[in-house]
Amino acid sequence: MSWSRALAYLVVAAVLATAYFTTAPPPPPSLASAAAPTPGTGPSAPVPTIDSIRLEAGGRTVRAVRDGEQWVVVEPAGAAIPSDLLSALVSAVLETPAEPVTADAKRLADFGLDAPSARLTFGRPSAAPVTLLLGSPNPAETGVYGCLDGNPQIVLVGLNVRYYLDLVLRKSSS
Repeated sequence: MSWSRALAYLVVAAVLATAYFTTAPPPPPSLASAAAPTPGTGPSAPVPTIDSIRLEAGGRTVRAVRDGEQWVVVEPAGAAIPSDLLSALVSAVLETPAEPVTADAKRLADFGLDAPSARLTFGRPSAAPVTLLLGSPNPAETGVYGCLDGNPQIVLVGLNVRYYLDLVLRKSSS
């Protein structure tokens, strides 16, 4: 290898190193220097309380109420639905972001919401219940269309909501 070629490699290496160090992202802040979260945000933020659930789908109804940290199935009587399964359904609805699709109430049939496949009603203490209507799955089958009863905004919710709903309904009939 000639000296001129070696010198050319050194120059290219110096240019690349300079470009790397000037465009590299800064290191993450240490935990000691992280600012305290503002009140009402972060992991300690109050979570909306749901004290009852009513699920209606396929001619079946499941109703459960919260007793402390556990869910107790009221309807159908004697159904063996695990409390953590109901908690997972509530978490899937509350914690999974819904993607807005359209606010055109005239297009409900396009999303299977003219005759919803399921109704999930969540009771809240000292507040009106909220009902989520579920329609058809999206074409990619990664989510299901839904809307809040009385609200024309159609959203795409995660398919895990439909999955947990189907598990609850299956457990209610066994």
